[in-house]
Amino acid sequence: MKKIIPAVLFLGAAALPFFSQENEVRNLSVDDAVILAADNNISLQRNRLSLQLLEKQKNYSAGSAVTPSMDVSGSYTIPFVENAAGSDPTLGISGSVSLALTPSLYTTIKAAQLNYESGVSSYENAVRSIELSVRKTFYSLLYAKENIALQQRNVETARQQYNLNRDKYNRGQLSEIDLLTSQVNYESLIPTLESTINTYENSIASFKQILGIPQSQQIELDGSLDEFVSLNLDENSFDYSLDEVPSVRTIRESISSAENSLLATKFSAWGPSVTAGYTYAASKTGSNDFSTSTHSLSLGVNIPLDGYLPWSSGALSVESQKVSLEDLRLQLEDEKTSVALSIENSARTIRQAQSQLKILQSNVDLAQKTYDMTLTAYNSGSKDLLTLQTAADSLMSAKTSLQSQTYTLISSILDLESTLGIPFGTLTGNAEAASADISE
Repeated sequence: MKKIIPAVLFLGAAALPFFSQENEVRNLSVDDAVILAADNNISLQRNRLSLQLLEKQKNYSAGSAVTPSMDVSGSYTIPFVENAAGSDPTLGISGSVSLALTPSLYTTIKAAQLNYESGVSSYENAVRSIELSVRKTFYSLLYAKENIALQQRNVETARQQYNLNRDKYNRGQLSEIDLLTSQVNYESLIPTLESTINTYENSIASFKQILGIPQSQQIELDGSLDEFVSLNLDENSFDYSLDEVPSVRTIRESISSAENSLLATKFSAWGPSVTAGYTYAASKTGSNDFSTSTHSLSLGVNIPLDGYLPWSSGALSVESQKVSLEDLRLQLEDEKTSVALSIENSARTIRQAQSQLKILQSNVDLAQKTYDMTLTAYNSGSKDLLTLQTAADSLMSAKTSLQSQTYTLISSILDLESTLGIPFGTLTGNAEAASADISE
């Protein structure tokens, strides 16, 4: 037993590794964690780079589409035959400017705009995905932390009970079987606690990676699951517009891109293109001035005719893209139906979880009273050790079930907010505070 007690003290210290005096501990609320991830997460940094490139392509799309092609060339010729007529070196220069205007000019500019808008949506979805991961991980760590504290209290209660039973045994008031039973019960709780602590520390390390902070940085989570036990959701927040749901909006953006691509294909198959060019060339021989020069201007119109043949590649490409566009429209209608059903199911799940929380809280209150009364009766000798252990196990189970259901409720709310595309905290009434913190 002299070895067991220090082991428990060691485990208790290990459960709070972030209070070390060697490094400064950083307290993090859930919104603090979201801000850190938004600033430091490597995946988001890569998404920002891609978005910046799309923005440049959008800004320069018009210029790149209508900028004429220009080139300048020069030559210097030295004859091999010296001291002969026409043996002087010849210098020549030439330049040309050409411009091609095609019907696809509009669709090229439009495509760059649509690609940028799609990139913005993709980046926003990536931000929300990271924020969802951070929030769910944060609350799962709070759940694990409270579970550790609960197990520590349970271990400490078992230790005190064992010490009390040992004193009773030494006084001849308790059988050896009851003493050994309480000892085994106490010692069996220690490996479970140790395993829970190790899992928690591994999860903290993964959480730091998501936040983009060094592993050496010690953090302490600031929050509690208790605030969600008596949560009353705002039923008005369940009202939503399907067109604003991210998954629906993504398909709508794909439809816009497909429509623009179809228009570009039609232009390519049926539309005329105009070309214009200007060329200047001059040359001189020896020390003479540029006496020979030419100027030329060209205009051209190209009208494709094979695109009007139904079996041509251009016509078939148009038909293929029409089918793809219609398929996307069908996907949009199917996604709206699926999302509506998913949201309704999630809302019912959340309401049911709230009802279960009330029952589980009542179970905890009842189990606590039962344990307190059983402990008093045991100390007075009217209850045996098995009855006390059963009451302690029931209390532990009731508290664990309450915490687990609370985390399930939180996860369901976060998932629903993510599906709806609304700010996190809307359903719990904390959206304004969260948005204010994140925007700073």
